[in-house]
Amino acid sequence: MTPPDDTVPISALFFDDAGPHVVRAGFPSKGREAKLTPAKGQELRALLNTSIAQLGAVSGETRRKTPVPQAAPVPIDTLVYHGRAALDRAVELRNEIVEAKRPPTREKIEELLDLVVLASTE
Repeated sequence: MTPPDDTVPISALFFDDAGPHVVRAGFPSKGREAKLTPAKGQELRALLNTSIAQLGAVSGETRRKTPVPQAAPVPIDTLVYHGRAALDRAVELRNEIVEAKRPPTREKIEELLDLVVLASTE
């Protein structure tokens, strides 16, 4: 596909000298000599965000988020311990509780009790 005759190559839009070409947003106040200082920090971020927003307006397109493919649901049975695996995990959890310097949390006790029930389902 050939570009239209009024197309300007992007390289023609660049400056020919070393610059700095982006120095500050806005105008210097009256009575002060304009000092060319590169934008930094928050000022640079604001300047870049403005430029990006303006580029979007020029293109006439609205940006769309790329849809993220959803993973298939995982059956709960594949995530839960059963039989010997549940018993092995219960022993691990018991050892953690015995070695701990403080009393076990309610969640650990509930997990241990659930593992006992799951160990019997083989």
